[in-house]
Amino acid sequence: MALNCENLTEFKKYLTKLREEDDKVIYRLNTILPTASFAGNVDAAASCSKFHSELSDIHTKRANLISSCLQKHEALLTTAPDNHDRRSTLRMIRSLKNEQTVENVINERSFTILNTKCTPFTDFKAGL
Repeated sequence: MALNCENLTEFKKYLTKLREEDDKVIYRLNTILPTASFAGNVDAAASCSKFHSELSDIHTKRANLISSCLQKHEALLTTAPDNHDRRSTLRMIRSLKNEQTVENVINERSFTILNTKCTPFTDFKAGL
């Protein structure tokens, strides 16, 4: 989807929509991981690995989106014709850097939960 980086409100709405999967990490893990009575019927390691991959892809997509908009605005800063445009561009850059920080917190939280719930079945850190 081509997203207009100029409108911060729309950009944040879009990021919020993309972050919905992270809001549901615990629920999703509870649905894919077996209870003791069903442990033999489900390949928990494969389920955890698949979810880890999906989550990594989502995080990469959001990080690339934020980074792309940030680069665009940093380039605009060098060509801003007046102080008003410069201030506006600097505000947008600050907001995008803040979104990068938020993204790091969300990613860390999601992967911490994932690693905690999936540790009995697989070790993601060994693959990193």
